[in-house]
Amino acid sequence: MSQNPQEEAEVSGDNDMHTIQKRLRNMRYVDAVQASSEIYNFFGGRVLEHTTPHGDVLAVKVSSRIDRSEGDMMHYAATHGMRAPRVRGVYDILVGSGTTTTRRLASAMISERAPGVPLADVWQDGMSAADREAVKTQLRDQLARMRACAEPFIGRVGRQPVRNIYDAALVGPDSYCGPFADEAAFDDWCLARIPGGPLARAKWRWLLNAERKGRGAGGGNRFVLTHGDLTPRNIIVQGNVVTGIVDWERSGFFPEYAEYAFAMALCHSHEEWWIPVLEELLPSCSKQRLEFTRLVEEGVINS
Repeated sequence: MSQNPQEEAEVSGDNDMHTIQKRLRNMRYVDAVQASSEIYNFFGGRVLEHTTPHGDVLAVKVSSRIDRSEGDMMHYAATHGMRAPRVRGVYDILVGSGTTTTRRLASAMISERAPGVPLADVWQDGMSAADREAVKTQLRDQLARMRACAEPFIGRVGRQPVRNIYDAALVGPDSYCGPFADEAAFDDWCLARIPGGPLARAKWRWLLNAERKGRGAGGGNRFVLTHGDLTPRNIIVQGNVVTGIVDWERSGFFPEYAEYAFAMALCHSHEEWWIPVLEELLPSCSKQRLEFTRLVEEGVINS
């Protein structure tokens, strides 16, 4: 796949995709979200199912917060051993009058449709203990595959900036950060945002330096594929088979501690019953790193 999934869609010669693209480019937002049956609706992001004339079943995610690098990340995952949908393209939904375009209102990301339902819908009420264990086994495999995908920087594929994971709203001028050449640079960016003034920053700079040194040579320069929002709403299952891990909005290449730290400290919308499952599935990080992660979020929220 090219770095831009839109380019691959355009050169593929798929008439269905060209038809969808033309509809989306100048489609009103209201028309876009009513165009097909709804799969998912959470915090303003809507995912719609669309079946092409040739029978391909696609998912169309419509949101004002989509950018092309999210599509790059999900497609990277799909082509590197993860059960993530392949991305067909990312297109802007424009608003204007007549033939004049005034501004981008939202974007639509078109991908394959992972068959099944969100794990959140069936884990508690529709799954046996054996089914749950089967799902956990598959998720362990997926997480191992993710940790095998590494880059020498913190960011997104092609050294693109990553979403500011500490900003729950993901809006505004501080909604992106990086890319960072190493973990020390990322920690410095985080340190600049914690509350408590110079003394607090000096204390945490010393603690973080000691933690990085404690990992040994090279321990701070391996950054692994991180989803960033492993809620059961983003895991699609059919029976006891994981068919898709979706919504890579918060993804990037981060230090190995990040998936656990982000899940435990930042993902406040995770279902309470899911937290013990993640604790079982994810390699843990230090209590110190969790505390620091929470401090950074506090500073970003109150800035």
